[in-house]
Amino acid sequence: MGVIGIYGIVFGIVGLFFLISVYFTYRRNQKIKAQIKEEYGKKTEWKLDERDYTSMKKYYHHMKNRGPMIDDITWTDLNMDELFKRMKNTQSSIGDEYSYYFFRRQKNPDLSHFEQAVECIRENSEKREQLQFAFYRIGRKTNNQLIDLLIDPSKFPQIAMPLIVLVTAINVGSLIWMVVDIDYGILAVCLGFCLGLILFSFVLRKIYHAFEALGMFSRMVRAAKLMVALELSAFQKETEQMRKHLGVFKNITALADYIIQISSSANSLMMIITSYFSIYGYAYYAMVKLFQKHRNEALELYETIGYVELCISIASYRESLAYYCKPDFSEENEIVFEEIIHPLLAEPVPNTHNMGNKLLITGSNASGKSTFARTLAVNAILGQLFNTCLAKSYRFKPCQVYSSMNLKDDIITGDSFYMAEIKSLKRLLHIAESSSYVMIFMDEMFKGTNVIERIAAASIILKKFADLDCFLCLATHDVELSRILGERYENYHFREVVTNDEIFFDYTLRKGVTTGSNAIKLLAYCQYDQEIVSQAEAYAESYRTNGEWLPL
Repeated sequence: MGVIGIYGIVFGIVGLFFLISVYFTYRRNQKIKAQIKEEYGKKTEWKLDERDYTSMKKYYHHMKNRGPMIDDITWTDLNMDELFKRMKNTQSSIGDEYSYYFFRRQKNPDLSHFEQAVECIRENSEKREQLQFAFYRIGRKTNNQLIDLLIDPSKFPQIAMPLIVLVTAINVGSLIWMVVDIDYGILAVCLGFCLGLILFSFVLRKIYHAFEALGMFSRMVRAAKLMVALELSAFQKETEQMRKHLGVFKNITALADYIIQISSSANSLMMIITSYFSIYGYAYYAMVKLFQKHRNEALELYETIGYVELCISIASYRESLAYYCKPDFSEENEIVFEEIIHPLLAEPVPNTHNMGNKLLITGSNASGKSTFARTLAVNAILGQLFNTCLAKSYRFKPCQVYSSMNLKDDIITGDSFYMAEIKSLKRLLHIAESSSYVMIFMDEMFKGTNVIERIAAASIILKKFADLDCFLCLATHDVELSRILGERYENYHFREVVTNDEIFFDYTLRKGVTTGSNAIKLLAYCQYDQEIVSQAEAYAESYRTNGEWLPL
C-alpha cells in the first residue's frame, strides 16, 4: 500500500469520527429541544439539590439592598421557596439567579411591560423555543463566578504583568541573540521555552476558576445575538441596547474564547508559541480591562437574558393553570376575590368573598384558616410581581406584604419562641406605623405564653393595628378576640363535620365566628385511648361550666 493509500485511510478514519461526533451532537440537541418543548406549560419538577438552590441566590444577595424585598420571615411563612421551584422554568444559571432575585422583590417596577413580554413569548412559540435552546447552551453551573465578576471585575484573578512583560522581553531577546550567535542563541531560546511554559502553567492555575464564567459569558453573548436577530416586538428596547453593545462584547468574547481555547488546546504548536511570547497574559489583561470599562453594559446583558427567561417561566406557568386572572388594583381599603385558591395545593377549594381590611379568621385545628391567610398573601405577591393571580378575579390595594406565621426558637440568638414572636410582631407594628399602606398576615398571636396574657396583649396590639392604615388578617383559635374586637374587625370562620369515624373539612370560608372546636375530637380520630378522650371532654366541660380549672 502506497503512502497516498495510508493517508487516505487515516483521513477516512478521522472523517468517520468527525461524522459520528456531528451525528451524536445533532441527536443530543434534538433531544434537548424536544425536552424544552415538552416541559413548557407543564408543572415544573425540581431536579436540583440544595447546593444548586443556594447558588441561585447569589444575584439576590448582591441586589437585596437596592429596593423593597420580601423579608426572610415572610418568605419562609408563605412557603415561597416551594412556589419558586414550582413556577421556575429556566434553562441557565443566569435565568435561575435573576428569577430568584425577582421573586424576592415586593413589586414589579413595570408590570405593563412585563405583561406585554409574557404575551409576546406566549404568541411566538417557535422563537421562544429557539431562545430557550440558546439559554440552555449558556449552561447551568453551581457556584459559578459570572455574576460576581460582572458586578465587580476587580475580582478577576490578578496576574503579574511586569513578570509577563519581562519574560516576553527575554524570549524575544533570545531570538535576536540566535541571529547573532547561533549556539548560545539556541540555548537561550530553549531556556526561554521552558521559562514560558512554567509561567504559562503558573498563570493558568491562577486564572482557571474564571474560565467557566468566561465561557458562560461568551455563550450569553451568542444568545443575545440570536435575540437581536429574532426581533421580538415586546423586547424592542432591550434588543436595541444589545445591538449597540454587541461590538464591545465581540472583542471581549474573542479574547475569552482565545484564552479558554489555549488552556485546553491539543495543538502543541499553538501552545508553545502562545506560552513563549506570553500572548495569553496580554489577552487576559486586555479582556479584564474591557470588562472593567464596560461593566454596566455586561451587567445589562446579564439582566436582560435573566428577564427574558423569567418571562418564559411565567408564560409557561400560566399555561399549566386551570385558570388565573390579572389583578384589579384598587385604592379602596377592601379585598374582593372570586374562586381564589392557593398555588401549591394539589386539590384546592376555591373561596369567594368581599371583605374589608381588618379580618379575624377563626376555626378549629386543620380547618384551613392559616392556609386561607397564605392564599390571600401569596396571590397579592404574584399579582404585583407577575400580573397573575390564581382566582377568577382578585381586587386589592397594591402594597408591600409582610407576615408572622411560622416562627421557631432561634438557637443562634438564644431567643425562645415567645421572644421570637414579640420581636416579629414589633417588626410588623413598626412597619405599619412607619410605612404607607401594607398587607400584614398573622397566625396565632403569642402562642408561647399563657391564655390570660396572650388575650390581653393580643387585644391591645390588634386595637392598635385597627387604627392604622393597613390590611391585617389574623388566623386564630382565640374566639375571645372576636368578642373583644368585634366592632373593629370583620369575623370569618372555617368549620368541620365530625362523626364517630372521621372528621370532614370543607375548607369553605363563612362569615361570623366559629362555634366549634375539635382538639379533643382529633385525639379520638387518632385512636387515643377512649378513657383519655372521655376524661378530657369532661374536664373541658367542667371549665366551661365553672370558669376555672379544678384540681385533678
